[in-house]
Amino acid sequence: LTAIVDVAQNAREADVERKLLEKKLEFELAKESLLELCSDLDADESGTLTLDELLEGYRHNEEFAATMATMDVEESDMDVIFHLLDEDQSGTVSYNEFVEQLYKMKCQDTHTMLVFIKGYLNEVRMRMADQLQVMQTDVRGDCKHLLRALQRLTFGGDNCDFA
Repeated sequence: LTAIVDVAQNAREADVERKLLEKKLEFELAKESLLELCSDLDADESGTLTLDELLEGYRHNEEFAATMATMDVEESDMDVIFHLLDEDQSGTVSYNEFVEQLYKMKCQDTHTMLVFIKGYLNEVRMRMADQLQVMQTDVRGDCKHLLRALQRLTFGGDNCDFA
């Protein structure tokens, strides 16, 4: 019985190794294909991609959209992915960086989810900071207006204008 279990275990390990090798080869082929697609998407032929180029590619290049869809990347995810990859905030990412990081995110399911969450949280944080800035400006303006109205009431008599 032990011999049968050992043989089964060895066969399973060999199958896992074979599947890993197949996955790696599949990845290399898909990587090359995606690198070529990136070149096609690069409208200004700069060797890098902008967010607009990626979005245009998603909308108008069926092969790129299909590749992204097989990786469970929707058009709405492109903004977050791009900003995650554009760490120096230059507005561009290299083809290799885009492909390598995208596949890295895809191959590490838990890691992928955490990366997306981090990206979405950063986006929410930036939007909240912008909104807070706007609100602070509005409150300051309202306070100044109220102080002027209070001063007119206190020192100016009955002639008040709250507008």
